[in-house]
Amino acid sequence: MTIRLERTGALSKLLLTSQCIAVLAGPIFIAALNPPLNARGATQQPLSGGMPDWQVAAGKKLAFEVATIKPNASDDPPKVNFTLGPGDSYAKTGGRFLASNISLLDYIRFAYKLTDGQIEILQANAPKWMATTRFDIEAKSEIPSPTKDQMRLMMQSLLTERFKLELHTETRQLPMLALVLAKPGKLGPQLWPHPAKDDTCSNVVASKDHQSETETPSAVPTVCGGLVSVGVPSAPSHVRIGGRKVPLALLAAHLGEMGQFDRPILDRTGLSGTFDFALEWGPDPASGSAAPEDYDDRQTNLQEALRDQLGLKLERQRAPVDVLLIDHVDQQPAEN
Repeated sequence: MTIRLERTGALSKLLLTSQCIAVLAGPIFIAALNPPLNARGATQQPLSGGMPDWQVAAGKKLAFEVATIKPNASDDPPKVNFTLGPGDSYAKTGGRFLASNISLLDYIRFAYKLTDGQIEILQANAPKWMATTRFDIEAKSEIPSPTKDQMRLMMQSLLTERFKLELHTETRQLPMLALVLAKPGKLGPQLWPHPAKDDTCSNVVASKDHQSETETPSAVPTVCGGLVSVGVPSAPSHVRIGGRKVPLALLAAHLGEMGQFDRPILDRTGLSGTFDFALEWGPDPASGSAAPEDYDDRQTNLQEALRDQLGLKLERQRAPVDVLLIDHVDQQPAEN
């Protein structure tokens, strides 16, 4: 099975980075939105009836203290002070949210923590302008240091109030890719369980309770709770990512957003807890694209790197996935 991975433009890079910390910075971007996935067996339910666990834990409903929204028709590059990608890590902003030249579709993606497959289905059933009309949002939270999920809930309230956004959820049987262990009970040489007693975002190196090659602390980025791209100076076409205290569900979500996959990726490893890891790969020579100048026959593509370095692989499966669909949205926001 060959799964292609490509990279896209600057907008998605900004959605995964902030001006303060390079969480998934560098050459890794959210995948371009693909044509809608075919789905069968949809079950509709009110949005409040299928509230995800993260939303319940974050407080169910929150709102910004103050917020302004302005249309942006310029050709300026998008800017954010807040990491809009998945994961919990972001540089603290004192409760301020600043974003410019971002589409409403991307704000919704952030607010509802949507995966690649979920946003594809939402876009396929949404007005076309949602992916092209862009807005600036300046907002401030009453909470001085909100969690990322709390900021998502505030964005939900803002979209409902200003854009009159109405949504409902459906559960659909969708084709997906399952992230599983390549060999039962065995981790790869660059994947380590994070120490259970370490409950801070520190530089504690994971315990190596399984056989692996010797690694230096610098091999694993020091950021905890998120994924970081550090680049490979000797091979610019390569991608190197890693992180500490990362649940494998977050790795699966990032993999789904980094490539032109034809389906979402879900964690099906059965492994609980968090992990430290480092993963590097180069372009897939089977993708049909021209080989980069630094191409080396010894380099591995993503699937080989997952197997050889982390002991993981991707399998095609079908599974029930909750998706969001839009019932109503205004193109122009209500006055500030």
